[in-house]
Amino acid sequence: MKKGLMLLGIVAAAALFISGCAAKQEKVAHGDVTGKKTTIATGDFFEACDKWTPGDKVSFKFTSSAPVMFNVHYHEKHQKTYAIEQTLKDNFEGSFIVKSADIHCCMWENANDNFVTLTYDMTVEKQ
Repeated sequence: MKKGLMLLGIVAAAALFISGCAAKQEKVAHGDVTGKKTTIATGDFFEACDKWTPGDKVSFKFTSSAPVMFNVHYHEKHQKTYAIEQTLKDNFEGSFIVKSADIHCCMWENANDNFVTLTYDMTVEKQ
């Protein structure tokens, strides 16, 4: 009985360790950001999310070591709406005016064969 419980504990700890290593990067909430750098694994994605007020102007730019699929979206009544449509870029600079009080996410997806290094800046002008 004691060996069985110890084995169960080891299996549970290993499962937690493995699931933690395989987890996608967490969503990051923030206000203004300058020079934020992250690495995105092959087949993975990174999101920078925040809730802004309708009328705010969100400006951002990014560079990446290889092209990534980029968009800005929010979920309105279980439907994904794009503030900026998906585009494949290795650098980008733009802005948008917030139209919804829903949480918006800037999302970068890496479909390359190697890790991608991403650096981005973001500023919010409150209206």
